[in-house]
Amino acid sequence: MPEVVDVAFVLKGGTIPSDHGWSLYRLLAEQLAWLDADETAGVHPIRGARSGNGAAELYVGGRGRLMLRLQRERAQLAFALSGTRLDLGEGVEIGAPQLRTLFAHSTLYSRFVAAESDDEVEFLRGVNAELQQAGIACKVVLGKLRRADGAGAQMPGFSVMLHELSPEHSLAMQQTGLGAGRKLGCGIFVPHRSAAAVGS
Repeated sequence: MPEVVDVAFVLKGGTIPSDHGWSLYRLLAEQLAWLDADETAGVHPIRGARSGNGAAELYVGGRGRLMLRLQRERAQLAFALSGTRLDLGEGVEIGAPQLRTLFAHSTLYSRFVAAESDDEVEFLRGVNAELQQAGIACKVVLGKLRRADGAGAQMPGFSVMLHELSPEHSLAMQQTGLGAGRKLGCGIFVPHRSAAAVGS
């Protein structure tokens, strides 16, 4: 399997929508002509502080990061984003990029894994089947049901924590993720130290 890395760009800006996955992806696809066709690419949700307007907005400030999970051979192509501006919320300016190598961690967390319905039992069954098919052995903990903007419709999903992963399986899950919508920020796993995050 080709090596996968995260490309992290410094961001500078004001507030953006908390639910920005679809809008962010479309804006990035306008800048990177190859993004639509790259089935392995992922776009991390942008993290920020909750704004005074409530949960609907995030404040990016100067600490936010735009992160793309890409095959290493694609990473330098993404550097073209540096110096551009995204019309997201109040607008964000994209700064210098940095490559980040994935590292194995026994506990991984994804804030949103897309589901086909609101049925938690059905969703867990599907997650376990996908893990089994990939040969991944671990324990699964589900968080609360969420909804996110998709292509003209709201998508249901759950936060998911995988723990007691071997180093090999941890890297495999970070490379492939779970479920659909990786370019919308869905099913992308990052290392986490505590199982408490799954309920957030």
